[in-house]
Amino acid sequence: MVNGKPNVVVLGGSYVGIKAVDLLAPIVHKTHDVVLIEKNTHFQHLFAFPRASVVPGFEHKAFIPYTSSFFREADAGITDLSDNVTLPSSAAKIVHGVAKAIRPAYVLLENGEQVQYDYLVLATGTGARGPLTSIDKKTGISTYRNLQGKAARARHIVVVGGGAYGIQLATDTKTFGHTQGKRVTIVHSRDRLMNRFGPSLHDIVMDRCKELGIDVVLNNRVIVPPTGFPEGQGSFDVQLSGGGSMEADLVYLCTGAVPLSAPLESLSPDAIDPQTKFVKVKPTMQIDGESSTPYPNVFAIGDVADTGAHKAARPGVAQAQVVATNIEKLMRASSKQSAHANGYVNGHINGHANGHVYGHANGDAMHDLKLEEYVPDAPGIHMSLGMKGGVIFKHQRPLDSGGEEPAPIIKWDQEENLEMGCGRMWKMRAQGVDDFFA
Repeated sequence: MVNGKPNVVVLGGSYVGIKAVDLLAPIVHKTHDVVLIEKNTHFQHLFAFPRASVVPGFEHKAFIPYTSSFFREADAGITDLSDNVTLPSSAAKIVHGVAKAIRPAYVLLENGEQVQYDYLVLATGTGARGPLTSIDKKTGISTYRNLQGKAARARHIVVVGGGAYGIQLATDTKTFGHTQGKRVTIVHSRDRLMNRFGPSLHDIVMDRCKELGIDVVLNNRVIVPPTGFPEGQGSFDVQLSGGGSMEADLVYLCTGAVPLSAPLESLSPDAIDPQTKFVKVKPTMQIDGESSTPYPNVFAIGDVADTGAHKAARPGVAQAQVVATNIEKLMRASSKQSAHANGYVNGHINGHANGHVYGHANGDAMHDLKLEEYVPDAPGIHMSLGMKGGVIFKHQRPLDSGGEEPAPIIKWDQEENLEMGCGRMWKMRAQGVDDFFA
């Protein structure tokens, strides 16, 4: 891929990745393009997916096209809108493709295309096990309509996983008119639901499950058959790891998401935790490999990064802000240094013949540069607990920070938002598009 300007590449176009583009474009648009590499054809509004698995009629709105106005948020701070002003959003480019490997100066896509970069932000998130795959809108709509049909026909639905996705799916099932009469069971491997948060949220969710008649099985796992559960064959037995079984017609697997860090293995394998597969990062959000070749121009943010923060969009956005600030600092520092054939030159990185890229240039300015550091905030979540409302839950400080834990902040959300914010996302990212099947 050849551009007139060098690139800052963001790999991954979900919530955190697109926010990184919004933040970077105003900073770098005069010297760099910001290229988003995204494997899917449409932005996926993941917050709507649990409900779309049960409730029909809006699943197509959960897939939003990457329109020409998708990154207009980047122009929010521009006051001069005269014709001769270059808007930051004009520097935002989108390349649809699956990343096969990351090299010192480019991202290699499965189709053989190479996307050059001066700076790289890995925002690939988490997903299903196995090779990275692309999903188009038609396939996505078909998937959720198929799930809706199964839910309508089932008598007993087993939800595997007591995190936010599974709980929202279960409570939506029990509060949607066409499925509220179904028997629903949540099976969770830990001793409390929403175990990434303190026990107060578990108590809230358990009370809601009791109110709706949802059965909850804790400290147990569902044994998934090697070929998956039967489909279209009526009831079947669901075996539990602790012994025993239950009869079900439909099983929703709401566990098993893994970090999508595989493309980084070709650049810095030691920056990937061998056990968890999360990307190790410094407080500056730069990848933290142990090899002799550092990559100060490569960052990781969001769910794929091991930051110590809870996995959610809000902390990911805060991490994106840190990265945008640090890339700006690196560019400014490098532009002040004299031209150096194999280093940073006016914000542009040149690779050595052996393929290694070094972040240092003449003098010690780069080494001594003070970069912004990310500090994890207290975990919080806004989650639905059925069709007509939910809870806003936030701890007042990070968990395990010592001392007595202050009481969390709890607010009840009574807003009825059938489409889980799909309309808001279309207005924000696809302004002027009236065809929701586009």
